[in-house]
Amino acid sequence: MKKFYTRTLTGAVYVSIIIGSTFAGKYIFFSLFALILVITLFEFFRMSRGKNIYPQTYFGTGISLILYSILFLYGQKLVSEKIMWLMTLILLIVPAIEIFRKKENAIVNIAITFTGILLITIPYSLFNLILIPISNQPELYKPELLLGLMVMIWASDSGAYIFGSLFGKHKMAEKISPNKSWEGAIGGIIFSILISIVYFSFFKYFNTIQIILISATSIIAGIFGDLFESLIKRNFAIKDSGNILPGHGGLYDRFDSLLFAAPVYYILIITFLN
Repeated sequence: MKKFYTRTLTGAVYVSIIIGSTFAGKYIFFSLFALILVITLFEFFRMSRGKNIYPQTYFGTGISLILYSILFLYGQKLVSEKIMWLMTLILLIVPAIEIFRKKENAIVNIAITFTGILLITIPYSLFNLILIPISNQPELYKPELLLGLMVMIWASDSGAYIFGSLFGKHKMAEKISPNKSWEGAIGGIIFSILISIVYFSFFKYFNTIQIILISATSIIAGIFGDLFESLIKRNFAIKDSGNILPGHGGLYDRFDSLLFAAPVYYILIITFLN
């Protein structure tokens, strides 16, 4: 019972902080998620250490913060598109650094470092861009759009748990995540679509077909994000990515689905809004 109360309280505080920062303004949100980015990357790189693998934790995190900041400034139209070439040059620092580290499995170290940058840093950066989705109007701040993505993921998780508990018989990826079933996944997608239709009906951004497409594809991407983290944890025999959230594990445990869903969601909403 104590564990249940701890988990519930932690979840309530976590959700309140995330939603609160979303509506607090772009600079507060940017700052909070810069911190969340650092913690998530440290969790990811720590999970990946072992079996003579040594990702570039500090350099990778530093490069990620630079990329995160550049994309934020780009979204604000404070830097030009030419700055994107600088991002490419920055990424070349990773293999250059590895030459001088004298660590085993250099290629794997580089691969894990790049994986953290691409699969964690880029999605977190897109959170900032989702908040300002109109390309020629960076002053328009739309917290309800980012909250919509979170609602989709949370609804999918809830629906998958309910339908999986009641009807789950066919395992999706038993060796990676034995508790996930196809029935739960399908139920989660359907439940999320219904919740998304209700949610977005208050804002009139998209028609029903667009909402179904956005929510279904985003949730499917989110499922793969969840399974990918499970794959990492199974591979390195780790239960949770961290312990910063009592009863829930680490930040990567909480954001794994969102990190895969964010790119899909962003591409679709800017397509329909612009």
